Amino acid sequence: MKFFQRKILAIIQIQLSSLSLFIFLTAQLTAQIRVSAINKHYLEYQHKPLLLITSAEHYGCLINAEFDYLSYLNALAASGMNLTRIFAGTTVEREADISWMRYRNTLAPKPNKLIAPWARSNEPGYLNAGNKFDLDKWDPHYFERLKAILIRAKNRGIIVELTLFGNQYKDSLWMNSPLHPANNIQKEGPSGLNSFLLFQTLKDSQLVKRQELFVKKIITELNSFDNLYYEICNEPYNEQKDSLSVDAWHHLIVQLIKTTERNLPKKHLIAINESVPGDSNVQVINYHYVYVIGRPSFDSLYHLRKVIGLDETLGSVIDADVDDVRVEAWDHILKAGGIYNNLSWEYTPQKPAGNDSAQIIRSYLQILQKFMSSFDYTRMEPVVYQTANADSHLFVRILAEKGKQYAMYLHHSETKGIGSIWGYDAILKEFADSITVQIPSGKYRMRYLNPSTGQSYGNLISFTHAGGKKVFETPRYMTDIAIQILKSK
Repeated sequence: MKFFQRKILAIIQIQLSSLSLFIFLTAQLTAQIRVSAINKHYLEYQHKPLLLITSAEHYGCLINAEFDYLSYLNALAASGMNLTRIFAGTTVEREADISWMRYRNTLAPKPNKLIAPWARSNEPGYLNAGNKFDLDKWDPHYFERLKAILIRAKNRGIIVELTLFGNQYKDSLWMNSPLHPANNIQKEGPSGLNSFLLFQTLKDSQLVKRQELFVKKIITELNSFDNLYYEICNEPYNEQKDSLSVDAWHHLIVQLIKTTERNLPKKHLIAINESVPGDSNVQVINYHYVYVIGRPSFDSLYHLRKVIGLDETLGSVIDADVDDVRVEAWDHILKAGGIYNNLSWEYTPQKPAGNDSAQIIRSYLQILQKFMSSFDYTRMEPVVYQTANADSHLFVRILAEKGKQYAMYLHHSETKGIGSIWGYDAILKEFADSITVQIPSGKYRMRYLNPSTGQSYGNLISFTHAGGKKVFETPRYMTDIAIQILKSK
């Protein structure tokens, strides 16, 4: 009898051990960044809700050998930034491509300072110095650097958005890419007038083959990382006249990622910019600038019930000053945006931690992150608010879980345009506003917050409301103000 009891106990122990191992492995797999189980407009990471908010460099962290990525990541982490966007090396700029940045542009490595996915051959002739690339061989130093960045980013609580491809914009820029036939010993791919337009289409089979091999290599090499998601292509519609061809190429790359990861342990999020936002395998929709004429806006994307990222902005502090960045970031997040990334020109190979302006912007974004962490924002939805005077330049953004929690943000801004691109121009004056919001009956506590300093205006305010319209009279403030309202327990 005792023999059978011992055997039953042993079987139970084995089953419990197997269950514990299953639970452990499941927890490890779900600890990576993914869409929130509660609200598909938000992310979660390591089983906690996550807003990605950052001010990041111009995407050359990986491919520019002169860029000290560790100093850069340390500067982000010290200010509570938790995202960086990195281009993978298929798009390369040269000194003259951003004339006022020259080699301060991290995407424009100096001669012989480019780190690319493909190994150099023994044949000279790469356009920006050094030997041509051998597309049949990978460069181990590239993957070592990429993995080192991912590891150090993870240790600092930073997520990496890896942008696999980028619009080539013009032939002179396309000629810098290792995939251009003049730069690799295979001499594969399109060349000649307007050949750059073929880069994100299926029209050149040799180029598509190399792109597919690159995607498979990246996806396989990086499968173990939790703090990573992929963006297919940066600004693919720019200069394009045939969006359907761009869309077909996007669907192919999206499906390739899914197929490649099918038999791998981890499945990573896929983001797009402009193209195929409705693809069922896409979880993150990125758009650039507050508004671009002829491109989908935040409001037109929200109904897709996916995470929306404002992934590139008017570059600070050239086209946008620190106040413009602040109101833009708060405006986006308080509309239910899940990702905000300010394009900052202040990070350079000479100053990888950025300058004083970069520090000011990071401090503003850190205040935003702290403000949002005071809410259970995955339970909240945006409330449409119509201002009494459409010409007042007053913007009101409200997130609410009705009757429980309200996050409000008011800012006074002009809208400024640079060509077809539009952003906010913060009005640096004093204001005092009255806003009316529908709130159910109950007891609440509230505070007014200065988004520039993180300090409250006065003390915590308690009030009892009978239900219906509630008028809030703000204190006098400069440019913008935030309001937190929580139901009293």
